[in-house]
Parts: sequence; C-alpha cells; structure tokens
Amino acid sequence: MLAGGYARRLSPITDFIAKPLLPIGGKPIIDWIMEKIIDAGIDEIIVSTNKYYEKEFCYWMNCMPHKISLLIEPTKSEEEKFGAIRGMKYAIDQFGNDEYLVIAGDNFFDFSLVKFLEFYRERKKAVIAVYDVGSREKAKRYGTVIMDSTGKILKLVEKPPEPETTLVSTACYIFPKDIGKLMEEYLEGKNNPDSPGYFISWLVEKMDVYGYVFRGTWMDIGNLDEYRRAFRMFYQ
Repeated sequence: MLAGGYARRLSPITDFIAKPLLPIGGKPIIDWIMEKIIDAGIDEIIVSTNKYYEKEFCYWMNCMPHKISLLIEPTKSEEEKFGAIRGMKYAIDQFGNDEYLVIAGDNFFDFSLVKFLEFYRERKKAVIAVYDVGSREKAKRYGTVIMDSTGKILKLVEKPPEPETTLVSTACYIFPKDIGKLMEEYLEGKNNPDSPGYFISWLVEKMDVYGYVFRGTWMDIGNLDEYRRAFRMFYQ
C-alpha cells in the first residue's frame, strides 16, 4: 500500500497526520482498504510511508490485529519524496521479485478485490482498476483509459484537457513478476517518478495491460472537497 506522499492539498490537516490515517465513517481510510485486502485472502501486507509519518503509522500498526510490514522511505519533506513509481521500485528492491497488488492509501472504494484478483489470474498480465466517473469534466483530473472489447488498454492519457472517455484509471494495480525491471527502465529514462498514470501510459507500449471496470463507490481523497464528500456519506 502506497502511503509515502505528503498530501499538501489537504494541508494543514496533513501537517499532523498522514492522509491514509484520516477518518471516514469512524475509522481511518486505510482501514477500509485493509478490510478489502484481508477479505481477498492476502496475508503479506506492506505499507510504504516516509520518516515524517513513521510514528503515526507505527501507532496505527500496533492497533491492527494483522501482521503488516512497514517500509520507511528515508524522506521527511515534499521536496525529498520518492514519488509513487520510485516508491514501488524501492519496495520491490526490499521485498523481492514477485506479483504485487498495489493500492494507493487514499483510495476509498467498495468493489471486491477478490474479483479483481480473479480477473488478473485469468490473464496473467498487468491489470488496473478502472472506474466511470460519468463526466468528462471530472475525467480531466485523472488518467483516462481507452480499451478494446477484451479489456486490453489501448491508450491511457494522464489529465487530458479534452477527455475522449469518462473511464479513468484508479490507483489500484496488479503487476506480474519482473515489473521491477520495467520500473527501473522507466525511471532511468528520466520519466515522471510520481504519478502512476504516466508509468501505465508508458507500460502499455511495452506489454499488454488490462482494465478491470468496476461499479459502486470510488473516491480519490486528493483534496478537501473530496474528503468532505466522503466524510459526509456517513452523516446524511
């Protein structure tokens, strides 16, 4: 689980607490994700964060009934941060070459990871969770996805000014073994180390990548308006 960002768009709240630890519906955002992970039968869980929020995540882990590995990136500020892709590569370097389910710690969703994993196992290719935001105006904030009839992604455009579709990539991925080598190649090419959408856009030119379209609730808690919207879902 990626939790290494500094969430400056939610400042000053995130000056004191990491975004995944912010409460929604009486528990931290990260707990909602953890429930989905445990329900899917995954028992090796890694949470990647930074030195700035290390103590907060240690306290959270002590309250959890499940075994979790905490990976600390050696950064303490926005200017030093690894970024999502470099953070993933750092985790793979530490924990080894394997298949990885990767979820950003600020995703709030209600779809089943069980079906997402089944979709991946049928294809044995990189898979991303895709959601229809229902508005081209909203789609401008995300990476839009064009797929063929089999679900294979033909194109992903990060934050397009004129979206071709309302289907967007969410920060929920499953990667096959050896993805670390491709991440290394991507980073050595001086590509954007932070936004995963740019990596996926690059990746579809290297290998088959599929989109798993889900329905229900999904929010990217990236700013105060989205956090308010998620928070109010439980108090209306």
